Amino acid sequence: MDKWKELEQQLGGIFGCARLRAEGHEVILQKRLDGEKLVIQVGVDGWIKGAWSMVDDQGEPKHPEGRFYRPMRSRAWPLKQYKELRKVFGKRKADEMTALRTAAVSPYWNSPRTLISHLKKRFPDLDLLPRDEVV
Repeated sequence: MDKWKELEQQLGGIFGCARLRAEGHEVILQKRLDGEKLVIQVGVDGWIKGAWSMVDDQGEPKHPEGRFYRPMRSRAWPLKQYKELRKVFGKRKADEMTALRTAAVSPYWNSPRTLISHLKKRFPDLDLLPRDEVV
């Protein structure tokens, strides 16, 4: 069976979990409740650290463990607020404000498909580990 299909199958259902090894790191993927939302939590080498969520100026994670986290990019001020910003601050300042972008990485994924797509792109040679192996 293809490792990507097997990974998707392991992450299926409510209590899905998977273990894998990539670039010397052991990664544990577990479905968890975040409030009332079901998310996939990523643990690297048995840890989730806030420092791994830091990104550099280009939006890339500063720590190698952060590469397994979900990249998030957004505008500081949404474009739908442009009209109000223009009225209050003027055209030039409103253009600057809506051009600002923020970037971060998060240890929580909303969907197995987006997680698997990210892993395929960044870690094509990862290995799936048996779930019953001790961490």
